[in-house]
Amino acid sequence: MSPALSKQSSLVHFGRSLAKTYAAVFFCHSPWIGVWFAALTWWTPRSALGGLTGLIAAMLWAQIFHIQTSGRLHLVNGLLCGLVIGAFHSIDVAYFLWIILAALLSTLLAHWLAGLFWKTARLPLLSLPFVIACSAVFLAWQVNAPSALPVGILMGSDPLLPWPVLDGFFISLGWLLLTPYPAAGALVFAGILAASRYLALLAAAGYAAGMFAVHLLGGSDATSIGFNFSLTAMALGGFFTVPSRASFLLALAGSALAGWLAIALGVLLHPLHLLVLTMPLLGVTYLMLGSLGARLASHQPVLVLENPVSPEINLERARLAGARGGGTDSLPLQTPFHGEWRVTQGFDGPETHKQPWQHALDFDIAEGGRNHDGSGALREDYYCFGAPVLAPIAGQVVRLSDDLADSLPGEVDVTHNWGNFILLRSGALYVLLAHLKRGSMKVRIGEWVAAGQQVSVCGSSGRSPLPHLHLHVQRNDELGSPTQPFHLTNVLVRKDNNAREFRLYHLPGPEEEVSAALSDDRLAAAMRLSRGRSLTYNLRRTGCEDESVTLHAKLTLLGQARLETGTGASAAYEETAAVLGFYDRNARPDPMLDLWLLAVGLTPFSAVADQWRDHPPARLLPLSATQRLLCDLMHPLGASCDSAYRRRWDEASGAWLQEGEHALQLAPGLIWRCATQARIAPELGIRHLNLNAPGILWEAELQAVK
Repeated sequence: MSPALSKQSSLVHFGRSLAKTYAAVFFCHSPWIGVWFAALTWWTPRSALGGLTGLIAAMLWAQIFHIQTSGRLHLVNGLLCGLVIGAFHSIDVAYFLWIILAALLSTLLAHWLAGLFWKTARLPLLSLPFVIACSAVFLAWQVNAPSALPVGILMGSDPLLPWPVLDGFFISLGWLLLTPYPAAGALVFAGILAASRYLALLAAAGYAAGMFAVHLLGGSDATSIGFNFSLTAMALGGFFTVPSRASFLLALAGSALAGWLAIALGVLLHPLHLLVLTMPLLGVTYLMLGSLGARLASHQPVLVLENPVSPEINLERARLAGARGGGTDSLPLQTPFHGEWRVTQGFDGPETHKQPWQHALDFDIAEGGRNHDGSGALREDYYCFGAPVLAPIAGQVVRLSDDLADSLPGEVDVTHNWGNFILLRSGALYVLLAHLKRGSMKVRIGEWVAAGQQVSVCGSSGRSPLPHLHLHVQRNDELGSPTQPFHLTNVLVRKDNNAREFRLYHLPGPEEEVSAALSDDRLAAAMRLSRGRSLTYNLRRTGCEDESVTLHAKLTLLGQARLETGTGASAAYEETAAVLGFYDRNARPDPMLDLWLLAVGLTPFSAVADQWRDHPPARLLPLSATQRLLCDLMHPLGASCDSAYRRRWDEASGAWLQEGEHALQLAPGLIWRCATQARIAPELGIRHLNLNAPGILWEAELQAVK
């Protein structure tokens, strides 16, 4: 890259960083929204100059002291310090000195406290450094100006609307950028609305809940700090949670608490001539997120503390995880056997799987609907008797029994319910394999085992009228302890048409036949995306010129694998021994990446997996502007399409043909459909992709691999 281009790239990066910092004040990410907010700060030029000075100072302090930051937390706090200090100080040498020193203090605090908060309580730091730094400045100012801070220095303006409540709402939003005017606040709200309609809804609902609490509790006018109520609702209702009824209720409750806290803090801080700033937001958000994060199991509202983006993206990720996953409070296990076994009793089973032992599975082997040869009078008649039993998870053997006799068919040992068993400890949970054959143990107490390692064979000991394998998860090492939810991973489920359907996570029901989805080495090698690999395709689209597009497999600084294009579009992916799955598509448009994600976004490596389903985000589909507008109106928080995949080996082309059918309900009775196909060749990889829809044809042909 030439020096001129390098300098231009650095300036663009610098500008984007500045813009995104302004956007982050209201939990937004778009640099264009950030430019909008930055322009609005110049409604109050002195404050705007201070904010820009504080932001640049925070950048420079981080570079001077070589502070490694993974985000822009220190920049947001520096910006807020500059906005507030700049609003209340005349422009002179001291004006810049105060802002630069406050930016230094907030930067150091942000770097130190962010890690401390996360490690000790898994809490985001938010604007606490700004509150500490500005409060220290205000206290120091009292040496020469002991009276209350001149909040009235920011003069009001004529009402924008005939409704005082709306004017008050807009003024409160403007206060966070030190532009407390109805018109400025209305434009701030417009920016939030453009970034996220749900955040805008939360901002309005949170303000209403907070102000209602203030008036009901006898507080005075809280318009100047009303942004706390909006920000609290935005944080709790959609930014740090997955949007739901529970999270919306949490947002309203948090905003009401923030109103109460604002009254109390006002009484406490007024004699000290200090401002409330964002203290209500911080207090309530820390309390709510800390309390919910301490729950033993994941329930509604679901928290998103790591890498939150926006309510819409949080919900999109949750939808995809829900379609692929088995639940955040459910332990994933591998199948504890070779081959295909049948579930004879599932969760909440009618016989023995009752509370508090309702989370359990019983398995046997069936062929042609029968589980035995001959009359079934002998244990050895049963197909599962003596079949290998595998460790469903890596762990340590903490207890076992191996000396109990196997019961004859129809008989049970009620004294020893579990019969011969193995209890494995994995983390804080324990996995029980029961009714094992006497003398079949292949491990000892204290031994560590790998997932998939043979540990015993199936028997009929204990309360087992017929040979079968019992599997459950519990919280301690006492036999008979209450069971915990779990599910199986990477399994094939036999369907009525005899096809085998791949399930990434699955909780099988009674009479379902399941087996492990064993990886095919040739298919896995063809799909493998090694870090640094590049794939170049020739892309042809209806009505467009052919273009050459290169996909790059990269690893981010945080260790996340992503597939990127030259336009900046990217999606994260995970590659295991059994499956390749994509998620977290960013907002940059790129038809080649969308085609790839629709065609192979979830691809199992089992060559005998005939079909499977997925729910990729609807924004991947090549909808027209009218269709996209209709989709946005009908699905304000985003939508997912229903995708059904099937795959077969094509002898003529010497490749696997992976076909997908994708359906999206735009409105009641109106469904948009398209079809994709991927041709996956051994050694060559994905050599051809196409998408067909009414009036649309996309085709991509592999040109080069590096």
